[in-house]
Amino acid sequence: MLVAAFAVGYLYYSQSIQPAQLPINPPPLTAKDDLTMFKNLTIDFSILDNKSFKSLKTFGESPVKPGVTGKRDIFAPF
Repeated sequence: MLVAAFAVGYLYYSQSIQPAQLPINPPPLTAKDDLTMFKNLTIDFSILDNKSFKSLKTFGESPVKPGVTGKRDIFAPF
């Protein structure tokens, strides 16, 4: 009787649930998605000529040399 109740419940809920539908339609794809919008793009490199930018200095090790870091593995065999 319990198995029959589960079967009836499964059939009831599987038939009554409808897939969700979007309330609005997605906008149509237009030609704005291509790369023609970058046709007249200009980049201003004048910041590279700035005195403050040229006064920046490297801090630390460059390039970074890898080394042994981190903690010792306490679970590793001796």
